[in-house]
Amino acid sequence: MWLFLIVKHPKKYYNNDINLVDVIYILKTMLFMKRFRWFKYLYLFLLLNLLGFGLWQYYLTAPMNGDWQPHIAIMPTAEIHDNLVEITNVRNFRYSAEEDASVVNYYNQSYDLDKLSRIWYINEPFTETKSAAHTFLSFEFSDGKYLTISIEARKLKGQDYDIVKGLFRTYPLMYIVADERDTIMVRANVRKNNVYLYPVKTTPAKARLVLIDMLETMNDLAIHPRWYNTLTANCTSLIAHHVNRVTPHKLPFWSWQLLLTGHADELALEAGLLDTDLDINSARDKYRITERSIEIGDVENYSQLIREGIR
Repeated sequence: MWLFLIVKHPKKYYNNDINLVDVIYILKTMLFMKRFRWFKYLYLFLLLNLLGFGLWQYYLTAPMNGDWQPHIAIMPTAEIHDNLVEITNVRNFRYSAEEDASVVNYYNQSYDLDKLSRIWYINEPFTETKSAAHTFLSFEFSDGKYLTISIEARKLKGQDYDIVKGLFRTYPLMYIVADERDTIMVRANVRKNNVYLYPVKTTPAKARLVLIDMLETMNDLAIHPRWYNTLTANCTSLIAHHVNRVTPHKLPFWSWQLLLTGHADELALEAGLLDTDLDINSARDKYRITERSIEIGDVENYSQLIREGIR
């Protein structure tokens, strides 16, 4: 095909310097040449299939029910009464070395919003590639309570997470509320991954607005399920969405650091969201808690102990 066009137009194509206009000319020529009539039908076939796939994806609704993996099987809900938040199904699992749930436990807990003192930002880079990470938030209360909210893809039993599949409507979206001894220890103590626990620079009033906004979204998902998306609705981009709802334009709508989530802590630092004057490398050294978490183990005052020396 290319040889035919070069022979037909030697001066135009011999130097191989083909730009976009040339490509369009080639395609147009092929469409109207009898010997390339098959190309037109192939083009229409692919176009119709792409259109059909797009319509199928658009109208595909996220399921509420399914044979979900144990750690994401139960949807949490929250009731907000003025200054009091009552959360049902705060997850508090323990995990084996294979990350199976060795202890399955949920509890209901009340949180006094007047005692919400600060937010912590957790970043766990993946071992396969440091460019990707899971990120989530933890809310600290002055009465010693801590609550983490982790935004994740809800998977069926036997279903693995895949970045490419996550671009399409494959996994429902889930907001998990959990004890820090669940969400942090599984990452630090079981996976032995680097886990960074950064203090967020904010006021209690704004921390309250972020928490309420996330809980309201969590409640809505329990009634109107939506889809997770690797690019537009992942753990990091949705945190940025909640932050921007409280403080408009604090984080960019589109940033490579929101796509390569292993660098999201750099973006948070650049935006002035981390409560530190350190550069990113020094901050990572200071706020890495993996070794401390392993040393402390599963104790009642775990959350207080892992913060010793990093406040």
